[in-house]
Parts: sequence; structure tokens; C-alpha cells
Amino acid sequence: MIFLLPGVKFDLDLIQKYDTRAPRYTSYPPATELSETFTETDFKAAIAASNQRKTPMSLYFHIPFCQSACYFCGCNTVISNNKNIAKPYVESLVQDIKNTAALINQDRKVLQIHWGGGTPNYLDCHQIEFLWKNINRHFNIDPQAEISIEINPRYIDKNYIFFLREIGFNRISFGIQDFNSQVQVAVNRVQPEEMLFDVMSWIKEAKFESVNVDLIYGLHSHLQT
Repeated sequence: MIFLLPGVKFDLDLIQKYDTRAPRYTSYPPATELSETFTETDFKAAIAASNQRKTPMSLYFHIPFCQSACYFCGCNTVISNNKNIAKPYVESLVQDIKNTAALINQDRKVLQIHWGGGTPNYLDCHQIEFLWKNINRHFNIDPQAEISIEINPRYIDKNYIFFLREIGFNRISFGIQDFNSQVQVAVNRVQPEEMLFDVMSWIKEAKFESVNVDLIYGLHSHLQT
């Protein structure tokens, strides 16, 4: 059955097919698949097996810090305005990059990279560049790779956007969530329309190849009831 709206078609069968619980899309494997029974030995064996298959790779880097809490978020985050707490984390992450890359065949291409969080733009430009240079140094990144980063539009400016593009990011994801002010207050994510439009215009001007926006749906009608 097809429901019609002006210029829009909704396939009811398709909607019902995917109307089910699913793991969070932000990282792989999802947290529901993590287990303390999976040891370091298992980890190294899995990498060795994947080396034999010689398949290309995707890399995910988690930056857990945020300057304020969004009440809808289910990610592992650290809320603090003290930016100094990021320094030891970035240094530890770089060491983990080195340790992991040493296990991977260097002829395996990296086709996708994503920085998630938290708020990756919590890091200053020097930390971003330091982390990026180490990723680039220790992994074989394909020249056509999709290199993506999540940003919080409340804590970014035009210069930062252009900096991200200059060092190699070609895709940005940012949370619009909802334009309704009541919803924004409810989820502790107040961000005026003008701010969001400014960020989008900077992304376009910097010539990012792709932009993703996150949206919350259904909460406004719930608040009204």
C-alpha cells in the first residue's frame, strides 16, 4: 500500500519492515555486541584473520568530550569545560593507533574514517592536526577515502570548518535535532536557526563533499500532550 502526500510517497510495507529495534548506528560493532569474554588474544586473532582476507577497512575514532550534556544522547561522554582533560586522552588514542596499526598489513586500504563522540570539535586545531597526522602516518588511507567528522554547531566557527576541510576531512555530520524551541529546551540543545544556517553555509563554502544532519522526530507532539 502507498500513502500519498503532495510530492511525497511512503511505502507502508517498507516502513513496517524496518519498524523494529536496531543497534545504534554510530559505531561498529555496536555496544550490545561488546563482551569482556573477548580478550586481547581474540582481538589480535581477528585482525590476523582479516589480514588474510585482505579486505579494505573503515576506522572509527571516538572523542568522548562535550561542553554540555544533550539529554537525548546515549553515547559514552565526558561533560566538562576544562579542555585540558582531552590532552591525555588524545595521547593515549595515538598510542592505541600505533599499537593497532602494527598488527595490520600496510597494503590494506582504509576507505572510510569517521570521528564521532561526544563532540570531536571539542578538540582544538592543534589536537585535531596531531591526531590526524598520526592516523595518516600509521594507516594506508586511500586518496578517495570518505573522511567524516561529527561537529556540534554551537561550538564552532567558520575558521574551524575551513581548517577541517584543509587537513583532509570531506564529510561533516552535525545535529540540527529540531527547530522547535520547546524541543530544544527539553533536550538541552538550544541553537537558533540562524546559527544552523550559518554552519551549513560555511560547510558549503568550504566545499565539503557531503553533509549529514541528525534530526529528532515525534518529540514536539509528545510535549504538547
